Amino acid sequence: MATKNLTIRLSDQLIEASKEYAKKQGKSLNEMIREFLERNVKKSSEQETPMDEWINFARENPAPYNKGYKFDRDEANER
Repeated sequence: MATKNLTIRLSDQLIEASKEYAKKQGKSLNEMIREFLERNVKKSSEQETPMDEWINFARENPAPYNKGYKFDRDEANER
């Protein structure tokens, strides 16, 4: 896997606190940041969007028209 460098700007206090935390975990700050990003990017790509939720709901709960029911013009245009 090819890697690239990334420059980020953080406060001195955050950098020092993060280095201490990483050291307590037995990891480098670079490793901690990489794991954090991998975990969160993976998590967000696995989450369902509202459209995904709707499609799954529709598949699990078929509506009456899937069983031969047809809307008439009045029902289709009800508001």
